[in-house]
Amino acid sequence: MRIWIEGNAETNQFLRKKCTENGMVLSTPAACDLAVLQFPYSTISEELKDTFPDGQKIVCGMISEEANRIAGEKNWRLFQPLKEETYLTENARLTAEGAVSIAMSKMSIAIRDAVCTVIGYGRIGKELTRILRSLGAEVIVAARRKESREEAGENSVPLNRIQSVLRRSDLILNTIPSRVLSESGLFCTKNTAFLIELASKPYGFDMQQAKKLGLHASLESGIPGRYCPQSAAAALFRYIERSVQIE
Repeated sequence: MRIWIEGNAETNQFLRKKCTENGMVLSTPAACDLAVLQFPYSTISEELKDTFPDGQKIVCGMISEEANRIAGEKNWRLFQPLKEETYLTENARLTAEGAVSIAMSKMSIAIRDAVCTVIGYGRIGKELTRILRSLGAEVIVAARRKESREEAGENSVPLNRIQSVLRRSDLILNTIPSRVLSESGLFCTKNTAFLIELASKPYGFDMQQAKKLGLHASLESGIPGRYCPQSAAAALFRYIERSVQIE
């Protein structure tokens, strides 16, 4: 298989190495059997639009409606890891581990001494809860769905009661891509707390507002590629192995 991998991020460098170790040949956009675009947001430039032939196989992240339209017109075969459960679960594990590592490096207390609030109980929220509890932290899960709160177990609260736990939380990790913390919620937050935003836009809280209130807040997107690029590349390679067939 001839493969072209866009970009020089560290994850992409590890992916190239992994591909060549497994018999693939690095190629150019014009001659490749498979193209791998940048993650997690992929764009298709005019140059690539003119270079890729009809039927081109492309591994990509999130793309625009316009890019989807072009792909349809040119009969490109899009492979999207961010729509596959196995890849999303692996990515969530790497994201959660990286987020906890960031918290450990920036907090003045040990995780085992912290009260940690996880907002949202999807893939990343579940992994965060598991890791934090394994480290001895008191973990509070704030989730919309009753089923999620029951699965999370003790110390679970509805989202509309989140202000009641913010005053005693040392670490707050948001995984919900919608405004779950209003200005009044931020105002209730313990002033020594560390907030980590893990969701995509429009985010769970206003970062500038949090900082104006003197809160220590950090937007942490694309954690796997920054925290563990070799593992991130391995997860993407496994996706390619199980999902893409080259005739």
